[in-house]
Amino acid sequence: MAKRLQSVALFLTLSLAVSLGACEDSSVDGGEGSESTPASDVAPEGGEGGEGGEGGEGAATKNLNWANTFENTEVVAEFASQVVIPKYRQYVDKTAALSQAISAFGQESSPDSLEAARQAWTAARISWEQTETFAFGPAGLGFDGAMDSWPINQTDIEQILASSEPLGQAEVAQLQDTERGMHTIEYLLFGEASSKTVDQFTEREKQYLQALGQDLNAVATELLATWESGLGGQPAYKEVLATAGSAENAVYPTTAAGAQELVIGILDSLTEVGEEKLEAPFIAQDVTGLESRFSYQTLNDLKSNLKSAENGYLGRFPEAGAQAKASISSYVASVDPALDQKIQAQFAAAESSLAAVPAPLETSLKDPAAADEIQAAIDAILQVKETIETQVVPLI
Repeated sequence: MAKRLQSVALFLTLSLAVSLGACEDSSVDGGEGSESTPASDVAPEGGEGGEGGEGGEGAATKNLNWANTFENTEVVAEFASQVVIPKYRQYVDKTAALSQAISAFGQESSPDSLEAARQAWTAARISWEQTETFAFGPAGLGFDGAMDSWPINQTDIEQILASSEPLGQAEVAQLQDTERGMHTIEYLLFGEASSKTVDQFTEREKQYLQALGQDLNAVATELLATWESGLGGQPAYKEVLATAGSAENAVYPTTAAGAQELVIGILDSLTEVGEEKLEAPFIAQDVTGLESRFSYQTLNDLKSNLKSAENGYLGRFPEAGAQAKASISSYVASVDPALDQKIQAQFAAAESSLAAVPAPLETSLKDPAAADEIQAAIDAILQVKETIETQVVPLI
């Protein structure tokens, strides 16, 4: 935990430098043509390139045509309270349920308890992938890597299993990110091609799984705390985001910088799902490039990432009945109602196209009969991204 606390402190320090640089580069009145630099331009640590940039540059590194005239503080504050906090609370609950299901499987291993653990993993995975749009701030500074590093190091994992070293929660917390987290749990729970049977589990694997489940829930709880109450003397990140533009805010010196962080999160989610997680392995015809290939759940990842981008745009968390009073969508609608309707229609079309891709993607990726559906999904997702990049960004 100490390493992550240091990372959060470092984030705030780096953000101060970035924000000051942005102030110097932007015009005093924030007029059109100037560029502010949201905190997400700080390079993330760990994870899949720090969720929101799995090996690609991501939207945050591009020169986007920001207006820098956005002043609606309610949009930024409501996003933190109505989307981020409820979603992370749900994720904490899902990881707790996963940890309990793994423990139950370890105590009484049967096809039913194994299936329950796998279903709990899938539920936690869907919840986590729907946080993609707000993988900025604390998530990209140690927490993401500890929970979602990919690809995992199967060689090291097998060496850990072959050793006799202690393997409890404390020991797992000290492992490399590629030896812990959701995908290590996935690898051990499902096996290659989701084919592992109950009799193939060793006691050492069950011990490792139990510690991994406990560690995942602990890290998820800490991440929630960074947003809700703050850790290590740092302010709650919900307050950092909600006070964008206030005189004392070193991370977001303008309200526009806070709103730009949200839009970049949306764009990065769309880039990741359309280009990195779907288009790249499709072009390469490489099933090993699919992130959740052990469980055959990659298509769920893509749908969840897309839903995260839509929820970020609309300022909502439907499962919890949470809806922001003000959102990027409502702001766009106030300026250009037709544009907002267009974007919402494009999100719906992208979701429909992705739903038409035959499941599991691990099988259909290389099936010529599914090629048109996969390409249509890629095109629809990237169409939303293009519209937001070229028509929404100039409004923020």
